[in-house]
Amino acid sequence: MPKNKATDAIDVFMAEWVRERPDLDFEYLATVGRIVRIAAHLRERMDAWLTPFGLSWELFDLLASLRRAGARDGLRPTALYHACMLSSGATTNRIDRAEKLGLVERHPDPGDGRATRIALTKRGRALVDKAMTEHTARAAEIAAALSVGDRKALKRVLGRVLQALEVQSEREVEPPILLSAGARS
Repeated sequence: MPKNKATDAIDVFMAEWVRERPDLDFEYLATVGRIVRIAAHLRERMDAWLTPFGLSWELFDLLASLRRAGARDGLRPTALYHACMLSSGATTNRIDRAEKLGLVERHPDPGDGRATRIALTKRGRALVDKAMTEHTARAAEIAAALSVGDRKALKRVLGRVLQALEVQSEREVEPPILLSAGARS
């Protein structure tokens, strides 16, 4: 790497991989590697600024998902695990922890007595509102490292990547189309 060119950990990783495996193309690290590395840094920082509220990122994510849905009667667990991008088991664990802390409550779904809804308690709503105020301020400080133009460009580009990944994920979980015996060609 030239001495005058700014480098980060990913530039170093790419150079090391090119040296060790010149037969592979490591250009993807310039984008995907940086996204993964940035995400790890952001998670560390988020956990640090959420700790004074007694929250981890995982618990905050659950509470924030309930809060932004705006539904006073809460959400079904399925909607929560989609919002938090978790398995149903991981979502249940988070709900259990939040319930033990008095931040959420389970109650029957008024539209379907067999189903359950998860709703914020008054305490949970007040806590997530306070934490969201801090989270928004701190995240804005991080984003301020970029110019307005860079933020707009990054929003557009990352939006395309996220949309492509979400479409791909939807296709991967769609059940196969089963043809009846009479419908086969």
